[in-house]
Amino acid sequence: MKEEIVYIDKPQESLDEIKKLISVVHEGFMAIAMDYGYHINNVFGQTKDGKHEIYELRDNINYRIRSANLHFYLLLVRKLEIEQRFEKMLKENPTVFNGFIMGNPHFEMASDEIMALYDSIVFHLSSCFDYLAMLTQFVFGKNPESKLQWITLVKHCHNSESEFAKRKFIQNIKTVDADFVSKFNDYRAELIHRKKSTSFANVSWQLNSGKVITKYQCSEKIKINLKKIIDKDLNYCVSYASSEMIKQTLLKIAYVLNGMYDEFRENYNQHAPIMNNGGFQIISMNPETKFAESPALGYWNKFMEYKNFETKNAST
Repeated sequence: MKEEIVYIDKPQESLDEIKKLISVVHEGFMAIAMDYGYHINNVFGQTKDGKHEIYELRDNINYRIRSANLHFYLLLVRKLEIEQRFEKMLKENPTVFNGFIMGNPHFEMASDEIMALYDSIVFHLSSCFDYLAMLTQFVFGKNPESKLQWITLVKHCHNSESEFAKRKFIQNIKTVDADFVSKFNDYRAELIHRKKSTSFANVSWQLNSGKVITKYQCSEKIKINLKKIIDKDLNYCVSYASSEMIKQTLLKIAYVLNGMYDEFRENYNQHAPIMNNGGFQIISMNPETKFAESPALGYWNKFMEYKNFETKNAST
């Protein structure tokens, strides 16, 4: 096994990349809501108190995604603060980290602080898929108010007699579950009910400048649970593993949304919006055909940029 640790050497670039991907995936959720209003239930202008549920469900997922990203940012900030704290300690006492036989309590406390934020990222990301299942049920299910969990949605997708059996997106859901979500949810359950995550604080400092660098190395347990994301034969810092978790979660969500795009385009009448008596409908007019089209198409076009992130991720 290689001894070097794969870590984030340019934190701002990592934050910017995730921010861009979040924005692209958000276009997909906007598109789902617009297609729902155009093809299934004309909710435009219907809401009396607060948001219509389709928007609540959409925004709940985005809340979880942004919460995970916030904790990733806090993890990076906390890492910097710990390094600054260690630098101050070394300046006051150059031997402060020497003489510990059974583990350095300063390093162990720092590792625990980082792992608390890492665990929160896991919790928020895993929750996204239960919210996605509820959104799927609300838009395409026979009982929109049913609070479907991801595991139940997957079972429906494997059942040839279920209400989702003929939907275009069921293969997307089955693939995402097998490749990522099933193992990821098991990992979340282990963190909640059995054992917290662990890392090993790899701390180095320069005697002349006093500059401290910390790298929180993922345990073997983390690498096993994230084997669909990172290479188990390499050593990774927790911040790098966290960024990959966020990006992969977003890409898997995007793949499911892409299946919903296919469903709306292939199994719904593109030029016949749902109308309400006395209400209004939002449509787009195709300048070439002069036919009405879903206003979601513009959002879908922007959303499809997620495939550029897939290609970039596959090449790294």
